[in-house]
Amino acid sequence: MTAMFCMVPGVYGQPSVSAINVHMVSEDGRPLPGVIVEGTSQAGIICRTITDNLGRGTLRGCSNDSTTLHISAHLQGYMPAATDINAKDETNLEIALSPEVDVQQSVTVESSPQSVLAESSSSETKLPVASAKYSPLRPNTVVEALPLVPGVIRTPAGRVQISGRDEEHSSLLINSVVVNDPATGGFGLSVPIDTVDLLKVMQSPYLAQYGSFTAGVVSAETRPGGEKWEYSLNDPFPDWRIRSWHLEGVRDASPRLNLGGPLIKNHLYFVEGFEYLVDNAQVRTLPHPVNETRSNAVNSFTQIDAVPDSRNAITATFHFAPHSIEYANLNYFDPQPVTPNADYEENTGTIAHRFSIGRGLLTSIFAGTRVATNVYGQSQSAMVLSPVGNSGSYYSQQGREATRFQWIETWSPANVRWHGQHALQIGGILAHAEDQGTAVGHDVSIVNSSGQLLRRISFAGSGTFSVSDFEPAVYAQDHWVVDKHLAIDAGLRYETQTLTYTSRFAPRGGLAWSPLGDGSTVIRGGLGIFYDSIPLQTYAFSSYPEQVVTTYDGNGNITDGPRRYLNLTSESPSRCLFIHQGRRDGNFAPYSVAWNIEGERVVNQYFSLRLRYLHADARNQLTLTPQTSTSESALVLAGSGALQTHQFEFTSRLGAEKERQFFFSYVRQFAGGDITDASAYLGDFPFPVVRSQITARTTGEIPNRFLLWGTTKLPWRMHIWPRVEYRNGFTWQPVDQFQNYISLVSAAQPRYPAYFTADLRVGKDFTMATKHAVRISLTFRNLTDHNNPLQVHNNSGDPLYGSFFGNYGRHLLADFDFLF
Repeated sequence: MTAMFCMVPGVYGQPSVSAINVHMVSEDGRPLPGVIVEGTSQAGIICRTITDNLGRGTLRGCSNDSTTLHISAHLQGYMPAATDINAKDETNLEIALSPEVDVQQSVTVESSPQSVLAESSSSETKLPVASAKYSPLRPNTVVEALPLVPGVIRTPAGRVQISGRDEEHSSLLINSVVVNDPATGGFGLSVPIDTVDLLKVMQSPYLAQYGSFTAGVVSAETRPGGEKWEYSLNDPFPDWRIRSWHLEGVRDASPRLNLGGPLIKNHLYFVEGFEYLVDNAQVRTLPHPVNETRSNAVNSFTQIDAVPDSRNAITATFHFAPHSIEYANLNYFDPQPVTPNADYEENTGTIAHRFSIGRGLLTSIFAGTRVATNVYGQSQSAMVLSPVGNSGSYYSQQGREATRFQWIETWSPANVRWHGQHALQIGGILAHAEDQGTAVGHDVSIVNSSGQLLRRISFAGSGTFSVSDFEPAVYAQDHWVVDKHLAIDAGLRYETQTLTYTSRFAPRGGLAWSPLGDGSTVIRGGLGIFYDSIPLQTYAFSSYPEQVVTTYDGNGNITDGPRRYLNLTSESPSRCLFIHQGRRDGNFAPYSVAWNIEGERVVNQYFSLRLRYLHADARNQLTLTPQTSTSESALVLAGSGALQTHQFEFTSRLGAEKERQFFFSYVRQFAGGDITDASAYLGDFPFPVVRSQITARTTGEIPNRFLLWGTTKLPWRMHIWPRVEYRNGFTWQPVDQFQNYISLVSAAQPRYPAYFTADLRVGKDFTMATKHAVRISLTFRNLTDHNNPLQVHNNSGDPLYGSFFGNYGRHLLADFDFLF
């Protein structure tokens, strides 16, 4: 048995190393917590770290007069490993320890990839952050980089779709803390991409530690500070808008400042990622100058790491993100006077303590999240909906403040050797969430294409709400490595939300089989039950203003109403054996039963490929439908919806070096079922018409998607980052002149035309002094000038019904970065 080291050079060469990142794994690839790693020179031990529950640690203060540094690693029950490295070149180490055996064995050091049995059954994709942030997408935040992941896409409204489902069905984790908006479940403005060290997307991961999702998990781990102060300034100059060779102002600006270093050498470290984002997004379906959605944001992420001794590590972070949007959701049918404005304040603070006890690791995290929102129209005038375009002012005004406080405890004991090796983990979460605010509605008129009144919606009640929820969860899981061919995951999670009067049990299991035992070919599979976290706005619905609807014949005569619709929340019994429900209204428990199977083949260090099939059946999904009778009318919020997802994925990687790698993927997807306005009506920008439930494909379902992207390094310190995407167009739903969905039971789902784009980013670095450089980049969007329509006339009362229009043609963007 051998101990394996894999050294990965940094992106930019440095004259000396301030910090060395260490990743400790067992020989089956499982992360090893509690490993003592020491760096020794002729002067003795000069740096030390102990790995966390991910097997990661950072050796700080390793600078010395000699270029050679002796690294040793020790963990009880494992054979020690040691090697000498060039301290001026190596900044990342991956070390695999062999368990102790009765017969004395020699320990050798060799380059080897991490074992593929590390995480056996989770369907996960790790996104190379260094390449992603320089891709033609030009992402500023974690969320903006996600469309580079197979099976993940962003809709025209900017919402993330994972496996064809909206983002409130997924969980966003920053350093193991859920940061979704407690009120709506949305992702919000995520942390700056420059602060992230590890980013991965898991579609139905079969580990019990993950909860509050039915579609997927986005997990980001931020980077700590080092022993030397480092600085970078990205894109300090704005992009200007030029029309007919005349300067028309700023199109967008995204200056990003990053700095980090030691506050107290070897003990206290600081990192700051700050960006100021201005985006005057042009809507090509409207005339200049009334065609801009304007957004401004401050996005700051601060991290402080304290290392008092080799057994303790403390990390404190604070995410501060106030932002505003003017003319939100601007489009041809909703010009600027009809659109809302929105102001947000999003803050998250965390304190994490990692304590090594014996051979195990105890992790304690306390976190608080606050999201304050204010949405309002451009004036107090009534909103008018027409098949050919809307007028007036946005009808809804909302103000709310939502908070969530979490206490997370995780215990990872030493691995147990019994018929193989068991890596156990036990955890618990106590969370408390609150949501309070007001919602006010103004009159809405629905007219036909000739301007004749068909329906009027008015609102009764002030809409003041205040709800709170207690959300405990506990879990236990075991990663059992039977031998070099087989690893098994098994776990059970229990969770509840007091607002729902439900108790939910989530058994999960998976396996990985390496038929050759060398990890070159691996078959994975898993099965589990997953539960959504119910956003608090769901239970604020009963306090929303009630709609009063009056219907007319087009000549001013009333044909129905005024009819007042009560806001009712119904009881929704579930047939799932793992859900225990109280007999109460609002006893919602949306869940998904999902399974996957995949095969991965590493042909050589330059080429690997993966085939994956994912199947998910979602039940008890939230639905909102209008119901009428002779005695009563109501908007009924229930949990009776169903959705189904089938997804086939082919992914390949070409290239061994991080600066010369390309990724290709093809995704074949089906995602459809019961479609209602529940999430939209309970979100930040509700539409006034609550439509009847239909059966259709989801907005983010893409039957076929081809994606190629990557990076390559050229001579003369140049880089190119191409991105090519071809896919089916998004779905769209036809509506009638009353703005209700038209049923498509016997017709094919209408879609936008096929989408194609070829983008390219080219950058060159210029050296300034010994340690500094400037990078100038040019980004070419839609090189082929392919016609990708932006909107469709979807109202059957529109004379242009069914026709597409608008396009973002070929255009050029420039970036200027300082690298210190």
